[in-house]
Amino acid sequence: MAALTFTDAFRHQTILQKSVYTAGDLVSRSSGTVVDADFIAGIYTLMQRMNDTPATVAMRMSLIGWDDDVGELRVVWSNADHAGGLGRLDDAQLNLAYAAQVPTITQGETLLLTEGWMDYAPMFQIGLSRRTMTEVALTRPRFAPGIPYDDPDAPPPPTAWCEFIIDGCGM
Repeated sequence: MAALTFTDAFRHQTILQKSVYTAGDLVSRSSGTVVDADFIAGIYTLMQRMNDTPATVAMRMSLIGWDDDVGELRVVWSNADHAGGLGRLDDAQLNLAYAAQVPTITQGETLLLTEGWMDYAPMFQIGLSRRTMTEVALTRPRFAPGIPYDDPDAPPPPTAWCEFIIDGCGM
């Protein structure tokens, strides 16, 4: 029973990891496509199907970059429509929770931060408790310096980013 339970837990963790990396990779290749809430909803549906579990699966995607003016990471845009109530990633959360995991980037570079969570309940009671499995993937945009996101509520990016990340800051 213990071997079956631990194998099942590792299988779910691995599938979550693969689905988070796949979601990030698909969005990172969206050159020429303006990403919006519907596009990310489709990615989330794919992620749910990859996990194929009745458990709750959540996802948040954010494009991040380095801001030389303040000397820290900044969130360009964040979508938390499928994050289970966690809300959008903001600059403070980014620098507190993820700064140590983000590789060194320079002004004008961006990374897509994809976070995934899944509630897991073990098959048998063998000492492994219920838990929320988490995975984080950082992916560089493949064919452009940034990924445009259509969100009228997004804050404007730092002025210095306009020439590198966003065409004329028009998002």
